[in-house]
Amino acid sequence: MSELPEYALGRARELASGQADWKPVVPRSAATVMLLRQADAGLETYMMCRASTMAFAASAYVFPGGRLDPADIEHGAELDGAAHGISALSLRMSTDEVEARGLLICAVRELEEEAGVIIGPQSLVLIDHWVTPEWENLRYDVRFFLAHMPADQIAEPRGTEAVEARWIAPEDAIAEADQGRMLLMAPTRAALEHLLEHSDIAALIAAADAREIVPRMDRLHVDEQGVESWAIVHDRTGEILTPGRPVPPQESSPTP
Repeated sequence: MSELPEYALGRARELASGQADWKPVVPRSAATVMLLRQADAGLETYMMCRASTMAFAASAYVFPGGRLDPADIEHGAELDGAAHGISALSLRMSTDEVEARGLLICAVRELEEEAGVIIGPQSLVLIDHWVTPEWENLRYDVRFFLAHMPADQIAEPRGTEAVEARWIAPEDAIAEADQGRMLLMAPTRAALEHLLEHSDIAALIAAADAREIVPRMDRLHVDEQGVESWAIVHDRTGEILTPGRPVPPQESSPTP
C-alpha cells in the first residue's frame, strides 16, 4: 500500500504521464550531518525528531542539518581549497567549487545550531546525495555528511525545530520505523541502511571516501499500458539508478 497521500500520488502521476500543467519547484541546496559514535554494540548516530508544526518532514526523525544560506557561501570563500580537496569534492557533490565550500560551512553551522556540536569542515566526509521528489511543494538538494562525535562534547537539541533527540543504533531506528514508532523519510532510511554495512567508524569513513556519490531522487514511471513503477533516478540526467523501487513515503505536508 502506498504511504503517499493522494495529492502527492496525483502530482506524481501528472508528471509521469506528461499531463502536469505546473513545473516542479526548484530544490534548495542543503546539508545534513550524520554524527556518529562508537558504542559497545556498534555504531550509533544522533537523530532529532522534528516538531509536528514544521512545514517539511514534520514529526520525522532526521539528522542535524538545514538549507544553504548566503552567509555560508561568503564564509566558504575563506576555506583553503587545496586543504579541503574542494576541486574533487565539488565534482562528487555535483556542484561548483563555490557552492561546495558553502555546503561544508552550512553543515558545520547547522550541526552547531541544532545539536551544539562544534567541528571543522575538515571533519566532514561526504556519504550521500538526495533530492526531494518533484511532486513535493518544498524541495531540497541535500548532501549527507559523516562526522565523528568529538569525545569532549555533548550533543543536545537546540532551537525550536526538534522536540526530542537521541543516540540510536541504525538497526534500532529501522526496526522502530518498521513498527510504526518512528517516521523516517526515504533518504534518511537509506542512510541508516548504509550504516548497517559497517561495524566501526574508521571502516565506514574509508568506504565513504571511495563511494560513488550521485544525486538520487524518487520518480514514478508509467508505461504505454498504464502500469506504474517507481525508481530511483539520477536527478541531473534522469538515468534510472535503481528500478523496482518501493513506493517512497511522504516527505512533507501539502502547502495550503
